[in-house]
Amino acid sequence: MTRLSRRRLVLATALGAALGGCGFRLRGAIDMAFSSAYVDGSPHSTLLNRLRRDLRANNVNVTEDAKTSQVVIRPLEILKERDILSLNADGKAREYRLYYTLKYAVDASDGTTLRLPDQIRIRREITFNDSQVLAKEQEENLLYRDMEDDLVRQLMRRLATLRLDAPATGTR
Repeated sequence: MTRLSRRRLVLATALGAALGGCGFRLRGAIDMAFSSAYVDGSPHSTLLNRLRRDLRANNVNVTEDAKTSQVVIRPLEILKERDILSLNADGKAREYRLYYTLKYAVDASDGTTLRLPDQIRIRREITFNDSQVLAKEQEENLLYRDMEDDLVRQLMRRLATLRLDAPATGTR
């Protein structure tokens, strides 16, 4: 083994030990209390398709019929919004705040409510420039796509806390 190869081996070993020691690990599958789910809603919704894909990636069978699944995920409202955050000297929008909201509920296949209606709301800020309209439009679309991913990840973490033997109680 050459001197350079040994250095690389020692450096790679040290880096691996440092990452392992700090608690870093690749994101693996999430353990769900259910093995099958039905996602109510349009098959054309990109958000719901991402949710279906992530459920499958975490070993959950996504069914085509609510009666054959253990849980039913019901999106109550999916909403994209854009508010003006600040104006320039000419009175034109200079910054926007983007919102992406998902209101949802989760039921068992027998109709028992497992998660009362809840919502996840993500927001991002974006600057706007009249001379870069197309670039800013693409940036906004990328931000919405990133927000979709964030919404799905948060929903997956919430779904991981479900217990099939404990129906939801109380009000939210």
